[in-house]
Amino acid sequence: MEMNGFMGSFYRASVFISRLAYINLLWILFTLMGLIVFGFMPATVAMFAVTRKWVNGADDFPIFKRFWQHYKEEIIKSNLFGLFFVFIGYILYVNFMIVADQVLWMTIVRYILLVASILYIVTVLMFFPVYVHLQLKGPEYIKTALLLGIAYPQYTIIMVVGIVGIQYIMMFLPGLIPFFTASLISYLLTKVVKVVFKVVERKNKELEEVEIAKEVQVY
Repeated sequence: MEMNGFMGSFYRASVFISRLAYINLLWILFTLMGLIVFGFMPATVAMFAVTRKWVNGADDFPIFKRFWQHYKEEIIKSNLFGLFFVFIGYILYVNFMIVADQVLWMTIVRYILLVASILYIVTVLMFFPVYVHLQLKGPEYIKTALLLGIAYPQYTIIMVVGIVGIQYIMMFLPGLIPFFTASLISYLLTKVVKVVFKVVERKNKELEEVEIAKEVQVY
């Protein structure tokens, strides 16, 4: 029997909070199990995959089993993506250090690197929700994440503001960090990207209707 009113809201909030805490603890555990370096990416992908099911309305499934399944499947593939992101991030960092002097051409290069860094951050923010939502080939995940971030900057800004807000809260409530930081960020990004996908689907549908209307007029 479904509860309504205040008790129903309290129960749903309690379930939601407990799930976030549980998935965050699983993320920490499996990240450590992979010695952090090899565990971070598959654990993060698994967390986003589980979060995506919650956001899409599925709540009656074994969380640990689903998490473990995605973790095993993504150990190699996700770590290759992780290696790519670390490499690009390192290249950007090193180049920033090289052009640190106050010389005109270095200042211009720094602005170029700043733009590249922003695009890099946008891609990373979009990558995990895109990765668990779409079935693409390797480079297409990165391309799609980047294009979505550029095409819908307002949603990217919402992501950044949300993450900053979460980090700000955790600064004042550090005891919550092991239970909610990663899972809250995962939930936020997944919710935002779901909205982006809906916008894209709506626009594609409108374009299809326009094309159909044109074909009808021709005939």
